[in-house]
Amino acid sequence: MSAISFIVTTYNIAPYIEACLESVAAVARAGDEVIIIDDGSTDTTEALIHAFGARGALAHGVIYKPVILGTNTIGGVGIGANIGLWEARCDTVFFVDGDDWIDAQGFNKARAQWALNTHDIMVANYRVFDEDNAQYLPPADNRNWFDIPTIRNHHAAQTAALTFIAVPWRKFYRRAFLVDHSITFPEGDFFFEDNPFHWDVCLAARDIGFANHVLCYHRTNRPGQTMASTGLELAAFFTHFETIQRKISGRDGQFELLAARWLLNNMTWHMDRLAPSARYSYARRATHSLGQIHPSIWQELERSEAPKPIWAVVNRLRDGDIWGQIDAWHRRDLQRDMHDLRDTLAPVIEMAQTQRNAHLAQSASDSFASLSQKYKGVI
Repeated sequence: MSAISFIVTTYNIAPYIEACLESVAAVARAGDEVIIIDDGSTDTTEALIHAFGARGALAHGVIYKPVILGTNTIGGVGIGANIGLWEARCDTVFFVDGDDWIDAQGFNKARAQWALNTHDIMVANYRVFDEDNAQYLPPADNRNWFDIPTIRNHHAAQTAALTFIAVPWRKFYRRAFLVDHSITFPEGDFFFEDNPFHWDVCLAARDIGFANHVLCYHRTNRPGQTMASTGLELAAFFTHFETIQRKISGRDGQFELLAARWLLNNMTWHMDRLAPSARYSYARRATHSLGQIHPSIWQELERSEAPKPIWAVVNRLRDGDIWGQIDAWHRRDLQRDMHDLRDTLAPVIEMAQTQRNAHLAQSASDSFASLSQKYKGVI
């Protein structure tokens, strides 16, 4: 069975790193290596990484490689992940977010499936853990698994892989494949680098596998998380879209449609989180990127996307109506504020109505009692 280089990326995740490393230790076998790239943490993450190594929690024959960068690099995980790839020596690469944890049973099933095949990459399943609500949820792309049994050729596998959420920590990668194609994460002053990396991998892979096993739990809604972004950092998706557009230029037009759908799906996710202060700059970037989509692709896109709320947004922005869209966002905010105000006032109004009814009932009772006393003996 091929050995695995577990690449764990960390930054200021002291409350979670021990649980993460313990879950990795539960699945790491002799010949594997655990590479930790700490991106300049300023809390106690570094100390916990060293303490875990000193405890000897890993199985005999598992190599432990902490790499402490000492300062936070620009962008998100890109530089740290690339350093991990550079350090990796095993046949297989598996990424782990330092605040996530591995499901041992699901991971071992997926690993066994991976070992029986010659895939360049294999996409697996995971679950989301919403820290705010202490709730486990399936990922947004969970329905995609229903289509996997119908895959009959490489193009269908490639298309299916591109429709899954781009996160790297749900996949097994053959390291030689990544090296042979010089595939690394883009590095720059932006986040969400896993998206162009995912496209690079799927476009280059000649053999793509799928394993519907839950192999890890991804933590969301924790303080400081990239996925909690609400500002202009979300505009990185337009940078990544334009990068993807260049990579697929001259290839099957189906990829252009998939890339456009990918952009709209991510913009849908942005709509409920984009801060008002970032809207103008975001809208300008969107107008430029949406304008690069070929008219024939846009027409085809309309067939599937027109019923969705995002379609009105992207049409305005593609037409350059930035202020019209900002006004639409403002009106939506007002409607939500009014709705929230009604929800807030509803109990107060109900209480006031109850008190008014009680007051009227008491007044009626008092009036009846007064009349009864006045005409006592007459009636």
